[in-house]
Formats: sequence, C-alpha cells, structure tokens
Amino acid sequence: MNVTFSLDDSLVSAAKVVAAKHGTSISALVRTSLEQQVALDSEVSLSGASGVLQELIDYSMGRRPRAVTMEALGIEDYGALLRLLNAAGLPHPLIPIAKRKAMVADMARTVRAHAEKA
Repeated sequence: MNVTFSLDDSLVSAAKVVAAKHGTSISALVRTSLEQQVALDSEVSLSGASGVLQELIDYSMGRRPRAVTMEALGIEDYGALLRLLNAAGLPHPLIPIAKRKAMVADMARTVRAHAEKA
C-alpha cells in the first residue's frame, strides 16, 4: 500500500543522509521504524505492564517527558533512567530533529565562547 506523509524538509534531508549511510531508502527506514513501534506496542499490550515498567514504556514510546518520568520514579540521575530502560529491554527515545539542532547550536555557541576566552 502506498501512503503519503507530510514531512519537514530538514527531516527528509537528514533521513536521506541516514538512508545513504546505511545503504537503504527512506521508505525502508520508515517501514522499519513503524514495524518496531507496532511490535513494541503489541508486546506492551500483551504484558499488562504497570507501575515502574509502565512509566518506562511511556517514556520510551515518547508519551511521557523525561522530567515527568524521573519524578514519578523518584530518580534524579538521567543515567539511572537510561540504565532502567536498558534493564527493561526498552529502546531509548529519540530526540526530535529540531531539538537536536538546537542542542548542536547551543554547543557550538559554548565552544566558540570558550575559544574566545582562551
């Protein structure tokens, strides 16, 4: 089945780079991502998860922000959250492209400011 998506130009450009790096297509990247998401959601539904596991699943699937998850679990260290995700066999959530670009821009400003002081 063919499906049409509306995507930001920056996302498509980044996806082309990733696809080329892995010798695949954007369609294959989308298909793989959707297959993984559907499989994880199906597995979660069957498990009847609750409590800590449900918090981790909601964070992993992007339904709950990091700060809310960490507060609910009573942890202050992001590394501890990542270790819990790993122990539960859950994937780390991806940071949206726009936020990654902002993070890179912030880092570049910090590096330039540090270099100017030196």
